[in-house]
Amino acid sequence: MEAFRAVMLTGSVSEAATRLYKTQPAVSMMIAALEAEIGFQLFERRKKRLYPTPEANYLYSEIEGIFSQIHDVSQTIKDIQNKQYGFLRIGCMPGPSYSFMPDLIADFLDEHPKVQVSMQTRTSDGIKEWTASAQYDLALAEISGPLPSIEVELFDLECVCAVPAGHALAGAEVLTPQMLDNEPMITLYPDHVTVHSLSRAFDAAGCQLNVRLRTRFFIPALRFVARGLGICLMDPITVASYSSFACGKEIVFIPFRPVVPFRAGILFPAHAPRSQMTAAFAAQLRQSLQVLQQAPAGAS
Repeated sequence: MEAFRAVMLTGSVSEAATRLYKTQPAVSMMIAALEAEIGFQLFERRKKRLYPTPEANYLYSEIEGIFSQIHDVSQTIKDIQNKQYGFLRIGCMPGPSYSFMPDLIADFLDEHPKVQVSMQTRTSDGIKEWTASAQYDLALAEISGPLPSIEVELFDLECVCAVPAGHALAGAEVLTPQMLDNEPMITLYPDHVTVHSLSRAFDAAGCQLNVRLRTRFFIPALRFVARGLGICLMDPITVASYSSFACGKEIVFIPFRPVVPFRAGILFPAHAPRSQMTAAFAAQLRQSLQVLQQAPAGAS
């Protein structure tokens, strides 16, 4: 069939042979064999040229659609091999979902324009539940406790203090419990691990942790900091997300000592094979998190 199609496209056996990287006698034998197999003549031979019969024209119209579909399938295979085709389901905890993760997805789609992506924002507990049931291909979440049915790459990060730019401590190189003794603070709710760590640090230093505001997530806490309502210790992924879209200099970010850790993870469903697309995006996310590990946000 390939030889027949080549002759129909080029109009001659010699050009078809060139196209197929075969000799002219080989193509002629292939056409003769096809005619013998199907039981009717495909070409009339006149003065060393081939002229398609009506049956050949009809057959060609049928097989051209098949060859077109084969070409489409071949192109799809190439696109998959080159990570240019697929659908990616991503889960993300709230802080990074505002800008950090959307920017990563946008960069990824610039390089993979045929890929489709779904990004859902949920609490870290919700992210773990959905990942375990294979409703996400990968996800970014805060890690604490056991992770059944999930494979995870861990990243231990350092929390930093978000300080109003006009605050007396805004120029400090590092902040400590002694410096924040009885200062108005903005924290997450008491059940969060960062609040436990911060409370222990203040207790160990004999200092007063003065919690003025509590929020469920860090993103709204940033607005309170910008309004001058207090200082907030937060994870560097949220800081990176905020810093990418903040227009003014309302907030500065300062390291805190002793270190208050924030453990994040790239999550994968344990019992579902990973696509090449998932692996490619995970590599991009991994690189961004490693940058935060090596150079945590500091004073701006």
